[in-house]
Amino acid sequence: MSTKDLLDMALRNLLKRKLRTFLTVLGVVIGTASIVVMVSIGIGMNESFARQLEGWGSLQVINVYSPNGNSGYYGMEEEISTNTPNQQVKLDGAAVESFRQITGVEAVSPVKSLYLMLGSGKYVADANVIGIDPATMEAMGYKVEEGRALSEEDVKAIVIGGGVEFYDPKLNWEMRWNSEPPEIELVGEKVEVSYDWNYGTKYADKSVKSNKFEVVGTMSAEGSNSWSVIMPLREVEKLQKEQQDWEKKRNGSSSSSGQRQSHEYEEVMVKVDDIKNVQVVQQQIKDLGYRANSLSDELETMKETTKMLRMVLGAIGAISLIVAAIGITNTMVMAIYERTREIGIMKVIGASLRDIKLLFLTEAAFIGCAGGVLGIVVSFATSKLVNFVAMQQGSDMTSSIPIWLYLGAIGFATVIGVLSGYLPAKRAMKLSALSAIKTE
Repeated sequence: MSTKDLLDMALRNLLKRKLRTFLTVLGVVIGTASIVVMVSIGIGMNESFARQLEGWGSLQVINVYSPNGNSGYYGMEEEISTNTPNQQVKLDGAAVESFRQITGVEAVSPVKSLYLMLGSGKYVADANVIGIDPATMEAMGYKVEEGRALSEEDVKAIVIGGGVEFYDPKLNWEMRWNSEPPEIELVGEKVEVSYDWNYGTKYADKSVKSNKFEVVGTMSAEGSNSWSVIMPLREVEKLQKEQQDWEKKRNGSSSSSGQRQSHEYEEVMVKVDDIKNVQVVQQQIKDLGYRANSLSDELETMKETTKMLRMVLGAIGAISLIVAAIGITNTMVMAIYERTREIGIMKVIGASLRDIKLLFLTEAAFIGCAGGVLGIVVSFATSKLVNFVAMQQGSDMTSSIPIWLYLGAIGFATVIGVLSGYLPAKRAMKLSALSAIKTE
């Protein structure tokens, strides 16, 4: 029997009993839609977590700290590999070069930060100034909303976070709190930068010379970088040195901000080419003796927290599909009882046992495939409805169905159909031809 004849006969047999076929396919549709929607909600939760964390920074960036320091995300102490010999490990230029040699590393930038005052006309603002290699700004996840990012050629240039608020220093704290911050057009303008916290007031130290920087861009007012100012690393180092000399002259001794040697960095940011390689690179850095963490650590923790929920959702969908598989088996068994005489005639006229087996498996596959295709249509509509309701409720938890899930659902439903039809097909093969023909 040719493949064309096999497919044609299987399809005609299913259409002879339209209602039974429809109800069996409907069971597969419900089962497929259930498991796809349940899995899609789990995928949507993971994507939601990733979006939330991307607001804090890039998931592909690793933050590296000296093993002797106490810096780190959220104040957490990072474990250092015990395989590293007991020696003094420094986070200096040599360390930066060693990070660049690690496979999968795309960009590396030392980081230094200062808390400085900004001035624009009669208004001032205080902000955390982060010094990085300007050429790596975009790679490190600092997204510019207006203007442009820093470039390698920039010297006296900065990018200001949208959350940095300017105020009139002549106003008291109560008036500042109750008044709206002034709207200042910063991009393209120059602002004063000073390490004197009394800058802009009558108590300002006249001996402190402020530095002018051009604002080339601004960042979003949301996220972890909204209250920060990004500046070329070399300029932050100059300001830090000036501040230390000024404080030493004023106090007669160096301040705590100068205790770290100038050739060592507070932090180094390492950008990895793919999020899949973050944990591997992070472990290699730890093996060198440094403390390292990344937002991908938080993402994995969130995924583990919801792992049980995702398993329960998937199990609910799987149960629905198992019930549908039982329905397919029942339909195929009933078809054998109703077509016993037909099976006997097929054997008498020369149909092989393999042809009979393939015929019933093909019918079962048709049911599974049709249910899978209709199931993903229902899943798509249900996913859109879930997302609409979530949007109306202001929730970030949505349903997400990737292409592989659509294709996987059709394939899985088809396989379930074939497996469900296997035992009935074996039963049809074992029927005696003579007894089958005599059956009325």
